[in-house]
Amino acid sequence: MGPGVPHASAMVNAPRAWRLIPFLWVLAPPAFLIVAAAIVRLTLGPASERLPADYTNSVILESDSRFRQAPDAAFAAFHQKGRRVDQVLSATGDIAIVQSHIDWTTDTGEVNYQTTGLYGVDRKTRQNVAGYGDLSRSGQFMFPPQLRDVADEVWDPYYGGPRHLAFDRNEVVDGLALAVYRFTIADLDETKTYDYFPDVPERFGVGTDGEGLLWVEPVSGTLVDMTDNGHSFFVDPATGKSMGDFSIWQARYSAQSKADLFSAATSSRLHILAAKIWLPAALLALALAWLGIGLLWLRRGARPSPE
Repeated sequence: MGPGVPHASAMVNAPRAWRLIPFLWVLAPPAFLIVAAAIVRLTLGPASERLPADYTNSVILESDSRFRQAPDAAFAAFHQKGRRVDQVLSATGDIAIVQSHIDWTTDTGEVNYQTTGLYGVDRKTRQNVAGYGDLSRSGQFMFPPQLRDVADEVWDPYYGGPRHLAFDRNEVVDGLALAVYRFTIADLDETKTYDYFPDVPERFGVGTDGEGLLWVEPVSGTLVDMTDNGHSFFVDPATGKSMGDFSIWQARYSAQSKADLFSAATSSRLHILAAKIWLPAALLALALAWLGIGLLWLRRGARPSPE
Protein backbone atom coordinates (compact mmCIF):
# COMPACT_ATOMS: atom_id res chain seq x y z
CA MET A 1 0.00 0.00 0.00
CA GLY A 2 1.54 3.31 -1.05
CA PRO A 3 2.11 6.35 1.15
CA GLY A 4 -0.84 8.71 1.70
CA VAL A 5 -3.42 5.99 1.13
CA PRO A 6 -5.73 5.62 4.21
CA HIS A 7 -6.00 2.19 5.78
CA ALA A 8 -9.28 0.45 5.13
CA SER A 9 -10.13 0.06 8.88
CA ALA A 10 -9.60 3.77 9.46
CA MET A 11 -11.99 4.52 6.61
CA VAL A 12 -14.56 2.27 8.26
CA ASN A 13 -14.13 3.64 11.83
CA ALA A 14 -14.29 7.30 10.80
CA PRO A 15 -18.00 7.27 9.90
CA ARG A 16 -18.75 5.36 13.13
CA ALA A 17 -16.98 8.01 15.21
CA TRP A 18 -18.89 10.76 13.44
CA ARG A 19 -22.16 8.93 14.15
CA LEU A 20 -21.35 8.88 17.90
CA ILE A 21 -21.01 12.66 18.15
CA PRO A 22 -24.80 13.36 18.25
CA PHE A 23 -25.18 10.79 21.05
CA LEU A 24 -22.39 12.46 23.03
CA TRP A 25 -24.07 15.82 22.66
CA VAL A 26 -27.29 14.31 23.98
CA LEU A 27 -25.85 12.23 26.85
CA ALA A 28 -22.78 14.11 28.10
CA PRO A 29 -24.44 17.36 29.32
CA PRO A 30 -27.16 15.54 31.34
CA ALA A 31 -24.50 13.31 32.90
CA PHE A 32 -22.49 16.41 33.85
CA LEU A 33 -25.59 18.08 35.32
CA ILE A 34 -26.47 14.98 37.36
CA VAL A 35 -22.94 14.82 38.79
CA ALA A 36 -23.09 18.56 39.56
CA ALA A 37 -26.43 18.08 41.38
CA ALA A 38 -24.92 15.31 43.51
CA ILE A 39 -21.87 17.44 44.34
CA VAL A 40 -24.04 20.41 45.34
CA ARG A 41 -26.30 18.21 47.48
CA LEU A 42 -23.45 16.38 49.21
CA THR A 43 -21.06 19.32 49.72
CA LEU A 44 -22.88 22.65 49.70
CA GLY A 45 -25.87 21.13 51.50
CA PRO A 46 -24.02 20.00 54.64
CA ALA A 47 -21.80 23.09 54.53
CA SER A 48 -24.88 25.33 54.67
CA GLU A 49 -25.95 23.61 57.92
CA ARG A 50 -22.55 23.58 59.63
CA LEU A 51 -21.94 26.09 62.43
CA PRO A 52 -19.56 28.63 60.84
CA ALA A 53 -16.04 28.91 62.23
CA ASP A 54 -16.61 32.69 62.56
CA TYR A 55 -20.10 32.42 64.07
CA THR A 56 -21.18 35.24 66.37
CA ASN A 57 -24.61 36.25 67.62
CA SER A 58 -26.03 38.80 70.03
CA VAL A 59 -29.53 38.86 71.57
CA ILE A 60 -31.15 41.46 73.81
CA LEU A 61 -33.67 40.39 76.45
CA GLU A 62 -36.05 42.29 78.69
CA SER A 63 -37.36 41.36 82.12
CA ASP A 64 -39.79 42.61 84.71
CA SER A 65 -38.29 41.54 88.03
CA ARG A 66 -38.63 41.68 91.79
CA PHE A 67 -35.61 41.28 94.03
CA ARG A 68 -34.40 41.32 97.64
CA GLN A 69 -31.16 40.26 99.33
CA ALA A 70 -32.56 38.68 102.51
CA PRO A 71 -35.62 36.56 103.40
CA ASP A 72 -37.01 39.24 105.69
CA ALA A 73 -36.35 42.20 103.36
CA ALA A 74 -38.96 43.89 101.16
CA PHE A 75 -39.07 43.24 97.42
CA ALA A 76 -38.10 45.98 94.98
CA ALA A 77 -39.68 45.88 91.51
CA PHE A 78 -37.68 47.01 88.49
CA HIS A 79 -37.18 46.54 84.75
CA GLN A 80 -33.90 45.23 83.37
CA LYS A 81 -32.26 44.35 80.07
CA GLY A 82 -30.18 41.29 79.36
CA ARG A 83 -27.58 40.71 76.69
CA ARG A 84 -26.38 37.32 75.46
CA VAL A 85 -23.36 37.17 73.15
CA ASP A 86 -22.13 33.91 71.57
CA GLN A 87 -18.84 33.79 69.64
CA VAL A 88 -16.80 30.91 68.22
CA LEU A 89 -13.24 31.26 69.49
CA SER A 90 -11.82 28.28 67.58
CA ALA A 91 -13.04 25.42 65.41
CA THR A 92 -11.26 22.14 64.73
CA GLY A 93 -13.07 19.60 62.60
CA ASP A 94 -16.59 19.13 63.91
CA ILE A 95 -15.94 20.80 67.29
CA ALA A 96 -16.23 24.52 67.98
CA ILE A 97 -15.25 26.26 71.21
CA VAL A 98 -17.89 28.88 71.87
CA GLN A 99 -17.62 31.67 74.40
CA SER A 100 -21.04 32.68 75.68
CA HIS A 101 -21.67 35.69 77.89
CA ILE A 102 -24.83 36.95 79.60
CA ASP A 103 -25.32 40.08 81.67
CA TRP A 104 -28.38 41.79 83.14
CA THR A 105 -28.49 45.55 83.66
CA THR A 106 -31.09 47.74 85.33
CA ASP A 107 -32.48 50.83 83.65
CA THR A 108 -30.04 52.90 85.73
CA GLY A 109 -27.10 51.02 84.21
CA GLU A 110 -26.25 48.87 87.22
CA VAL A 111 -25.07 45.35 86.31
CA ASN A 112 -26.71 42.96 88.77
CA TYR A 113 -25.76 39.63 87.16
CA GLN A 114 -23.27 38.39 84.58
CA THR A 115 -21.61 35.13 83.62
CA THR A 116 -19.24 33.91 80.92
CA GLY A 117 -18.61 30.30 79.96
CA LEU A 118 -16.80 28.19 77.36
CA TYR A 119 -18.78 25.51 75.55
CA GLY A 120 -17.61 22.68 73.33
CA VAL A 121 -20.23 22.43 70.57
CA ASP A 122 -20.70 19.89 67.78
CA ARG A 123 -20.90 22.00 64.62
CA LYS A 124 -23.36 19.58 62.97
CA THR A 125 -25.75 18.70 65.78
CA ARG A 126 -25.21 21.80 68.00
CA GLN A 127 -24.92 19.48 71.01
CA ASN A 128 -22.62 20.10 73.94
CA VAL A 129 -19.58 17.82 73.65
CA ALA A 130 -18.23 16.25 76.83
CA GLY A 131 -14.57 16.98 77.51
CA TYR A 132 -14.63 20.43 75.92
CA GLY A 133 -15.42 23.80 77.43
CA ASP A 134 -15.02 24.82 81.05
CA LEU A 135 -17.58 22.26 82.32
CA SER A 136 -18.72 18.84 81.18
CA ARG A 137 -22.18 19.59 79.80
CA SER A 138 -24.91 17.57 78.12
CA GLY A 139 -27.89 18.38 75.90
CA GLN A 140 -28.16 20.99 73.19
CA PHE A 141 -26.24 24.24 73.22
CA MET A 142 -28.29 25.41 70.24
CA PHE A 143 -30.98 23.77 68.14
CA PRO A 144 -29.79 21.79 65.11
CA PRO A 145 -30.82 22.43 61.48
CA GLN A 146 -33.47 20.11 60.05
CA LEU A 147 -35.05 19.92 63.49
CA ARG A 148 -37.14 16.77 63.82
CA ASP A 149 -36.25 15.06 67.06
CA VAL A 150 -34.27 17.00 69.63
CA ALA A 151 -32.60 15.90 72.84
CA ASP A 152 -34.76 16.26 75.92
CA GLU A 153 -32.57 18.99 77.39
CA VAL A 154 -30.79 22.20 76.48
CA TRP A 155 -27.82 23.56 78.42
CA ASP A 156 -26.77 27.07 77.47
CA PRO A 157 -25.68 30.07 79.55
CA TYR A 158 -29.20 31.26 80.23
CA TYR A 159 -29.34 28.91 83.21
CA GLY A 160 -26.51 27.36 85.17
CA GLY A 161 -27.73 23.84 84.41
CA PRO A 162 -29.73 21.82 81.87
CA ARG A 163 -33.34 22.63 81.10
CA HIS A 164 -35.80 19.83 80.31
CA LEU A 165 -37.42 20.16 76.86
CA ALA A 166 -40.76 18.93 75.58
CA PHE A 167 -42.36 19.63 72.19
CA ASP A 168 -45.48 21.73 72.65
CA ARG A 169 -46.91 22.63 69.24
CA ASN A 170 -46.32 23.91 65.72
CA GLU A 171 -47.17 27.54 65.09
CA VAL A 172 -47.05 29.99 62.19
CA VAL A 173 -45.84 33.48 63.14
CA ASP A 174 -45.64 36.24 60.52
CA GLY A 175 -45.72 33.60 57.78
CA LEU A 176 -42.87 31.55 59.27
CA ALA A 177 -43.58 27.99 60.43
CA LEU A 178 -42.12 27.42 63.89
CA ALA A 179 -41.75 24.54 66.34
CA VAL A 180 -42.59 25.54 69.90
CA TYR A 181 -40.88 23.79 72.83
CA ARG A 182 -41.70 24.08 76.50
CA PHE A 183 -38.82 24.02 78.97
CA THR A 184 -38.70 23.50 82.71
CA ILE A 185 -35.97 23.58 85.32
CA ALA A 186 -36.44 22.68 88.97
CA ASP A 187 -34.34 22.88 92.13
CA LEU A 188 -31.24 24.02 90.27
CA ASP A 189 -28.46 24.60 92.80
CA GLU A 190 -27.11 28.10 92.16
CA THR A 191 -25.38 28.64 95.48
CA LYS A 192 -22.03 29.29 93.79
CA THR A 193 -23.64 31.79 91.42
CA TYR A 194 -24.93 33.91 94.34
CA ASP A 195 -22.02 33.52 96.73
CA TYR A 196 -21.60 37.31 96.69
CA PHE A 197 -24.78 37.57 98.83
CA PRO A 198 -23.98 38.40 102.50
CA ASP A 199 -25.36 35.08 103.91
CA VAL A 200 -24.58 32.76 100.97
CA PRO A 201 -23.28 30.11 101.44
CA GLU A 202 -22.68 30.59 105.18
CA ARG A 203 -26.38 30.55 106.14
CA PHE A 204 -28.27 29.82 102.96
CA GLY A 205 -28.02 27.88 99.77
CA VAL A 206 -29.77 29.04 96.58
CA GLY A 207 -32.17 27.16 94.34
CA THR A 208 -33.88 28.14 91.09
CA ASP A 209 -37.04 27.05 89.30
CA GLY A 210 -38.13 28.20 85.85
CA GLU A 211 -40.36 27.46 82.90
CA GLY A 212 -41.01 29.00 79.50
CA LEU A 213 -41.39 28.58 75.76
CA LEU A 214 -38.88 28.49 72.90
CA TRP A 215 -39.88 29.26 69.29
CA VAL A 216 -37.56 27.56 66.78
CA GLU A 217 -37.44 27.77 62.99
CA PRO A 218 -36.92 24.05 62.25
CA VAL A 219 -35.03 24.14 58.93
CA SER A 220 -32.23 26.43 60.18
CA GLY A 221 -32.56 25.59 63.88
CA THR A 222 -32.70 29.31 64.72
CA LEU A 223 -34.20 30.22 68.08
CA VAL A 224 -36.31 33.26 67.19
CA ASP A 225 -38.15 33.96 70.45
CA MET A 226 -38.25 32.96 74.11
CA THR A 227 -40.31 33.58 77.21
CA ASP A 228 -39.12 32.65 80.70
CA ASN A 229 -40.84 32.83 84.07
CA GLY A 230 -38.73 31.87 87.04
CA HIS A 231 -37.75 32.46 90.64
CA SER A 232 -34.69 31.91 92.82
CA PHE A 233 -35.03 31.19 96.51
CA PHE A 234 -32.99 30.80 99.68
CA VAL A 235 -32.51 27.22 100.87
CA ASP A 236 -31.93 25.99 104.40
CA PRO A 237 -28.77 23.83 104.06
CA ALA A 238 -29.83 21.60 106.95
CA THR A 239 -33.32 20.71 105.70
CA GLY A 240 -33.09 21.56 102.00
CA LYS A 241 -36.36 23.50 102.28
CA SER A 242 -37.05 26.87 100.70
CA MET A 243 -36.71 29.91 102.96
CA GLY A 244 -38.50 32.21 100.53
CA ASP A 245 -37.93 33.76 97.13
CA PHE A 246 -35.43 36.57 96.62
CA SER A 247 -35.67 36.96 92.82
CA ILE A 248 -38.77 36.64 90.62
CA TRP A 249 -38.75 37.43 86.90
CA GLN A 250 -40.69 37.36 83.65
CA ALA A 251 -38.23 37.58 80.74
CA ARG A 252 -38.55 37.66 76.94
CA TYR A 253 -36.60 38.58 73.83
CA SER A 254 -36.75 42.26 72.90
CA ALA A 255 -38.86 43.27 69.91
CA GLN A 256 -35.78 44.29 67.91
CA SER A 257 -33.99 41.01 68.62
CA LYS A 258 -37.08 39.05 67.56
CA ALA A 259 -37.23 40.99 64.30
CA ASP A 260 -33.52 40.43 63.67
CA LEU A 261 -33.78 36.70 64.46
CA PHE A 262 -36.83 36.26 62.21
CA SER A 263 -34.86 37.86 59.37
CA ALA A 264 -31.80 35.69 60.06
CA ALA A 265 -33.92 32.51 60.27
CA THR A 266 -35.66 33.30 56.98
CA SER A 267 -32.35 33.95 55.21
CA SER A 268 -30.69 30.83 56.65
CA ARG A 269 -33.73 28.72 55.80
CA LEU A 270 -33.69 29.85 52.17
CA HIS A 271 -29.94 29.26 51.93
CA ILE A 272 -30.24 25.69 53.26
CA LEU A 273 -33.23 24.82 51.08
CA ALA A 274 -31.47 26.21 48.01
CA ALA A 275 -28.29 24.21 48.66
CA LYS A 276 -30.01 20.95 49.64
CA ILE A 277 -33.15 20.91 47.50
CA TRP A 278 -33.81 23.68 45.01
CA LEU A 279 -30.46 23.92 43.22
CA PRO A 280 -29.95 20.11 42.93
CA ALA A 281 -33.55 19.76 41.75
CA ALA A 282 -33.06 22.50 39.15
CA LEU A 283 -29.92 20.78 37.83
CA LEU A 284 -31.72 17.43 37.62
CA ALA A 285 -34.69 19.02 35.88
CA LEU A 286 -32.36 20.66 33.34
CA ALA A 287 -30.63 17.31 32.79
CA LEU A 288 -33.94 15.56 32.12
CA ALA A 289 -35.10 18.35 29.83
CA TRP A 290 -31.85 18.22 27.83
CA LEU A 291 -32.03 14.43 27.61
CA GLY A 292 -35.67 14.46 26.51
CA ILE A 293 -35.13 17.09 23.83
CA GLY A 294 -31.95 15.36 22.67
CA LEU A 295 -33.60 11.95 22.32
CA LEU A 296 -36.47 13.52 20.42
CA TRP A 297 -33.95 15.21 18.10
CA LEU A 298 -32.09 11.92 17.55
CA ARG A 299 -35.35 10.14 16.83
CA ARG A 300 -36.36 12.68 14.22
CA GLY A 301 -32.88 12.59 12.70
CA ALA A 302 -33.07 8.81 12.37
CA ARG A 303 -36.26 8.86 10.30
CA PRO A 304 -35.66 8.04 6.63
CA SER A 305 -36.23 10.93 4.31
CA PRO A 306 -39.09 10.48 1.81
CA GLU A 307 -37.99 9.75 -1.73
